[in-house]
Amino acid sequence: GLPSAQAQPARAQSSPAADAQPGQPARPHANRAMPGQFIEGRIAFLQTELKLTATQQPLFDRLAGEMRAGAKDMQARMTAVRADRPDSSVERMERRTMLMKAALADSERFLAAYKPLYGALSPEQRKTADLLFARMGGGMGSMMGGPGHDMRKH
Repeated sequence: GLPSAQAQPARAQSSPAADAQPGQPARPHANRAMPGQFIEGRIAFLQTELKLTATQQPLFDRLAGEMRAGAKDMQARMTAVRADRPDSSVERMERRTMLMKAALADSERFLAAYKPLYGALSPEQRKTADLLFARMGGGMGSMMGGPGHDMRKH
């Protein structure tokens, strides 16, 4: 038989530059998910992997609510940022500062919802949580495109 790499047909690679219309600049974010786009799946994944008990579920529900709210807020901010490109360096710095403050507020709200859940987890569940939440910050971090997500790319 053929090795699996040879058995599968080659996929066409698509880049933002290749997708751009003639005369229009490439959209560097065209192939990226919006922040929070798959939040319900991520919440379901976390819930399944943590193997929550009935007493832990309300604490997780609070965290899930924060994850949804953070995803919605971040999506609104990113939509606004992508629609408005400031011309001056002062305006760009002000926008970056505003985004960083918003990310900090998201992180604080996320942590406030996460700490009680983490405190209620068994040692085995904590090991799982430590792996699943390792790169997370506010608003679900890298799992939803939030802090942990590289804001410099926007």
